[in-house]
Amino acid sequence: MITQPESKVPAEGTEQASARADRLVLGYPARKLTRPVTVLVAVIAFQLLFASVFLGVLHQPAFHHTPVAVTGSPRLAVVLARQERGAIDLLPQPSAAAAQAAIYDGRAYGAIVGGRRGTTLLIASAASPGTASLLTRQLTKDATVTGTPLLVRDLAPLPASDPTGISVYFLIIAWMLGGYVGATALSLMMGGPRSSRLRDVILRLALLAGYATASGFLGAAIIGPGLGIVHGYSTWLAGCGVLLVFASGAATAGLQAALGLPGTLIAIVGMVVFGNPTAGTSIATPLLASPWDVLGQLLPPGAALSLARNIIYHVDIDITRPLVVLSVYALGGALIMAGTALIRQRKAVGRAAGITSTG
Repeated sequence: MITQPESKVPAEGTEQASARADRLVLGYPARKLTRPVTVLVAVIAFQLLFASVFLGVLHQPAFHHTPVAVTGSPRLAVVLARQERGAIDLLPQPSAAAAQAAIYDGRAYGAIVGGRRGTTLLIASAASPGTASLLTRQLTKDATVTGTPLLVRDLAPLPASDPTGISVYFLIIAWMLGGYVGATALSLMMGGPRSSRLRDVILRLALLAGYATASGFLGAAIIGPGLGIVHGYSTWLAGCGVLLVFASGAATAGLQAALGLPGTLIAIVGMVVFGNPTAGTSIATPLLASPWDVLGQLLPPGAALSLARNIIYHVDIDITRPLVVLSVYALGGALIMAGTALIRQRKAVGRAAGITSTG
């Protein structure tokens, strides 16, 4: 007896799912539009994050526990402490020299020095233009109200060639983006972000180091002899650029090696979305609310900007912290690249050994 094969009738749910998948939208199957729509939704989310961080950080600058040194018994300091409670933290100093030292070593952003002939406000515009401007404005207002003679003395003024101090910021951003783009370009040209051999990582780091060196020295040439914004050529500034480009590039390459495409997104969000507004240019770091005031100095743009300002304007502020921050990003990225390569290399050896033993 010959039996006819049973015809398979698709379930009702399967038919409906297939119909939905084949539904046309402006002549295109709906399922083919899923990916581009998802990408556009992700880009919208990135836009909102970008706008939220910039607007949230920069929309209303104000003092937040900003340290200001004070020496003598100036009436102005008492008024300032009373009016700006929680905004200004006064740091008593034994002498005017000690107050200046507090500014130079980064413990204070200004100093109020009382004397026989009146009160002097010490600022360092090159170290933090926004803070110096706001301090001057606030103290001048308070001095007018109290009838206190006030003399403003700038220990580190900005030069006439860069009166706002914005030029060095754009150089820093160019270097940082150069590091990110350079690392991404290397990953595209060398078979992807994840190396499977340690010698490939060494080669990438060597190429990145050469690229960073060229970027740093050429950038210093542009801002110096090229455009005349900075007097002469600064080898120290070029070194700052080399360190920043390598640090941002190595950190990006490390994230890409460990996480793939999401690592690239994390690098962009960390160094661009969070790094730019908190670097301390248009709004100085001490004018940012917590945690932005701390976060800004722990990201490459903020650390490099502090270092570059010290080099260009001779602020003479301690540069240990920015050097440590940039070095951590450079070394951390390199170690992550090497670690992921060793893990992949070990797995490949294990698979090869398993195949050999099976054969």
